[in-house]
Amino acid sequence: MKKRKTILHIQEIVMLLICVLFFIPIYYLIISTFKTQNEIVKSPLAFPAHFTFQNYEKAFKAIDFFRSFGNSVFVTAISVVLIVVISAMAAYTLARKRDKKIVKFLDWYLFLGFLIPLQTTMIPLFSIMKGLNLVNSLAGLIFLHCNGCVFGSFLYKGFMKALPEDLEEAARIDGAGTVRIFWKIVFPLLKPITTTLVIFNVMWIWNDFLYTYLFISSSNKSTLIMQVYNGVGQYFNDWSVMMPVLVIALLPMVIFYIFLQNQIVGGLTMGSMKN
Repeated sequence: MKKRKTILHIQEIVMLLICVLFFIPIYYLIISTFKTQNEIVKSPLAFPAHFTFQNYEKAFKAIDFFRSFGNSVFVTAISVVLIVVISAMAAYTLARKRDKKIVKFLDWYLFLGFLIPLQTTMIPLFSIMKGLNLVNSLAGLIFLHCNGCVFGSFLYKGFMKALPEDLEEAARIDGAGTVRIFWKIVFPLLKPITTTLVIFNVMWIWNDFLYTYLFISSSNKSTLIMQVYNGVGQYFNDWSVMMPVLVIALLPMVIFYIFLQNQIVGGLTMGSMKN
């Protein structure tokens, strides 16, 4: 018994040391935002002689924060709503379709999308986007991010197969149509997996860099992540500006996690149990 307690204490100490190790870069990043350039270089881990918020003022101006933040919120919100709606409706059709041959064909067709690396489709994808006049537009970014519907349809379909069809049959007998049955009965039951899907896609779309880098050229249409990339490149030698820029970019996702951490854990757990 004593030996087991000793092992547990050693494990706790090791975990604490690992936590401290991972916390050092975060501490360095945050504390550097309140220092001058000279203090950052000479004493990287020390507290600043005088706390100053001027670095944040410079950072907000450098990355045009409010415009880029608004672009990120707009693209993320619209994309996530479309992904949830389209993938849920597609999954419902596949889950309730009686013709197994068609369902199997569509499943394999969608599955092939996971097997093709995104990097191999960049050139033809750019040609398609250019032909549709969606290059350098927020609508184009939303269109590209909607490919998350494929992943969403797989999640929803597995969840829907576990749902009993008795309620749907009862509603159909009472005269409800397919659309009403889906939105009034089926979709509310999909809350756990919808939470999971929203979490995954918010984090993916908000932090996406590749699509914005390739398809957006105007600074007034750049997302926050792209503005950070431009700011870091421009102020690479000015750490007093670069550090606040990085913190500003990370802060929205940190707040998102803090307020939704219970839903994140619950959604992932329920989603895994149903799938």
